[in-house]
Amino acid sequence: MNHSPIPQFHTIVKQNVEHMKGLAIPVLYLNTPNGITRMESLIEYFISNPSASYQWMQNRARAVGLFFDYCRASEGFVNYHSPNAHRTIFKLFSWALLNGTIDNETATDRLKLYWPSSSLDVSKRLCSAILDFEEFCDNEDIINTPLLKNNKIIKPVDEVASLKFLHTAIKIKKRSFLGHLNKANKQAIKLKNNRNKNISNLGTSGSRSRTSSGEKRFPEELIAPLFDYGFIKDPNAQLLSDQEDITAKMITLLLFFGGIRESEPFHLWINDVIPVDIKSYDDCQVFLRHPSEASTFMAGENVSRKEYLAQRGMLPRYRHPIKSLRANWKDLALDDSLSAPVFFMHDGAAKLFNEMYIYYINHYRPKLEEIAKSNGNPAHPFLFVSTGVDHSTGKSYQGLPYSVGAYIGAFERALDKVEIALGITIPRGKEYGTTPYGSRHYYLGTLTDLGMPRKVIQKCAKHHSILSQEAYNTPAYDEIQKKLNEARGALYIKPRLDFLNKPFNT
Repeated sequence: MNHSPIPQFHTIVKQNVEHMKGLAIPVLYLNTPNGITRMESLIEYFISNPSASYQWMQNRARAVGLFFDYCRASEGFVNYHSPNAHRTIFKLFSWALLNGTIDNETATDRLKLYWPSSSLDVSKRLCSAILDFEEFCDNEDIINTPLLKNNKIIKPVDEVASLKFLHTAIKIKKRSFLGHLNKANKQAIKLKNNRNKNISNLGTSGSRSRTSSGEKRFPEELIAPLFDYGFIKDPNAQLLSDQEDITAKMITLLLFFGGIRESEPFHLWINDVIPVDIKSYDDCQVFLRHPSEASTFMAGENVSRKEYLAQRGMLPRYRHPIKSLRANWKDLALDDSLSAPVFFMHDGAAKLFNEMYIYYINHYRPKLEEIAKSNGNPAHPFLFVSTGVDHSTGKSYQGLPYSVGAYIGAFERALDKVEIALGITIPRGKEYGTTPYGSRHYYLGTLTDLGMPRKVIQKCAKHHSILSQEAYNTPAYDEIQKKLNEARGALYIKPRLDFLNKPFNT
């Protein structure tokens, strides 16, 4: 039975922050040789990020606590007099997170931590949390105390010693955790350095964003690798649907090159896409339609989508009470038919989506639809369907509408695969643009960089007001640098989108 590591030398307590009404943070208490002490640097870290969720804070407190536990438990097994002690402890720590501390052959744990194995996602998330905390300490000069400047290696048995050990280890590892799986390179460092280093991150206030829109774009240099490596399942499989995650890849094409929001693909019906012959030079058409008030656009069905779904015991997804079936819907600028076309900004993306749609609707979706029917589920009109099965309950979601949560998980796994393929570490989060919403910033920001008329961009964004696109108008870092370097004859690296010219079935 899988479970989380049990704290051995630390405790996390939820406490209110004095003089900051309404702010509760997880406070980390360390069991040191000199008694129980509170980790003050972590408190300062949380107070500097008061708009962050409690779960975000708790994840970081847990990560630092587990690192402290591992250091305390391994005191008798690591040679702290070795010049490579920092490197060694982090290799062992990252390996323990991923594979657990229990010997499978003897069923014993010499560290007496009894950590179970965990997924690569969980291990990376904990290591990234430690990385963020150390970076904060470094930026705030918490690292630069006389004791921490001392080159002597000391055991990480209290807060100060742990911070010194942590800083030195990360410096040696060049800011790359799970080094046996990933190696940091210049791309990752470049992305990391784009972070906004405010004294206190208070979140949004009014119409101002806490980071500039340029920092929210998905990094252009990662787009081609995302589509090349991110959705591969088994390159040697016979069926295209077994070779890669075509559902997630089609949605990602719509996000990056159609500019639609993260939740909007989940409202598409199978007939909201009008494909063209693969040999045609025309683009396929994709329409976003109001999920309840728009017509079904089906021959012989003169009812609204809400009524059509109700006849089958279903609800529009933005009104659905079940989380896995719910998808948000924003007030888009629609035409008289309550529809809005999706404009592909790259013809290669339109052709690739068209090819994938034809395969999806003819060879992939029907099989899953039959499974759903055999399980007693009604037929539904939503384009994207799930392949999932809950192994804990045995419940099958195969053929049911694909969930937003499933896509976010697929997107995160795609970034993991890019990291492995390129040997890099990709910073995660909105501030780096490495969330699905970063794709919309990329799409609208690119149109702005290309000098498209504002009214055209408004139509592409489906905004009611032209002012709504201001959040996307800040040029990307590379574009700013290009303008500054033009006088020096610098060359501008063009978007690397050659992968869009490749046929789907190769």
